[in-house]
Amino acid sequence: MVIGGYGVHRREQRREADVAVREEVARASGRVRNHLNNVHDSAYRSGDTELALECALALEEVDALRSDVELAATGADHPFFSRQKGVSKRTINNLIKHDHNTLEMVRKAVNASNDMEKVHAEANGGATVEAVRKCQQLVSSCRGHFSERNGVLRGI
Repeated sequence: MVIGGYGVHRREQRREADVAVREEVARASGRVRNHLNNVHDSAYRSGDTELALECALALEEVDALRSDVELAATGADHPFFSRQKGVSKRTINNLIKHDHNTLEMVRKAVNASNDMEKVHAEANGGATVEAVRKCQQLVSSCRGHFSERNGVLRGI
């Protein structure tokens, strides 16, 4: 529903949808950060330095994703969408597909972070470290995929 607003004929709709996608990625990455932070704090309090370190590394990756989203090319005062006059349906469809895939990736990261917190609550140390690493990998993949968005925007 977030990306359904990409209208082919109205620049305002494209700008609004672009902002909505970036806000959703930032919001979802905030949820991932909250789950990781809960596990990090718990591990730190219990003296599990390996888990706390893994969580800290994953938190850095989440912060990097959020920074990438905030500083994305379309986040400037004069974004691509305000300068372009016309755009093909094919290019808009490529952007919609790319944004949908990005949102799916960040959704998987949120689910993984939620599962990680559940595993930690069950006091399964080794499994929690692996879950944190999986979560970090998903966030890293999402970050890389989001950075490819500039290539799609070059078509506009």
